[in-house]
Amino acid sequence: MKNFSKIIAILSFGTIGWVLSGLIFYFARMFLGNYLAVLVHFVFSPLAFIGLSYLYFRYINITSSLITAAFVTGIVIGLDFFVIGLLIEKNFRIFTSIMGTWLPFLLIFLSVFLTGLNFNDRSLS
Repeated sequence: MKNFSKIIAILSFGTIGWVLSGLIFYFARMFLGNYLAVLVHFVFSPLAFIGLSYLYFRYINITSSLITAAFVTGIVIGLDFFVIGLLIEKNFRIFTSIMGTWLPFLLIFLSVFLTGLNFNDRSLS
């Protein structure tokens, strides 16, 4: 049962972060256009994940920083692939943008990982 709780916590964390990140991009694109939306998404998505990471590590903290960052980033990439790529856009053009996709993935990973390190993480694995 403990492993099931970990899975649900990580899935919830990654999904909520992905939704927040998507909302940031959606509203930025609606009001600012595509170019500025990419910049806003680049800056504010990692900040959203820092906030979520703070809550996760403060109140749940059942996985290490590295494991949490890897799983959360994997969830975000997977949701982008299946929901955005396959269902909404019906292409994978989003994955051609370094600043719009790959750097935010890296920053999401780093924001979760580094936030977790501030909560007396048990280990790096």
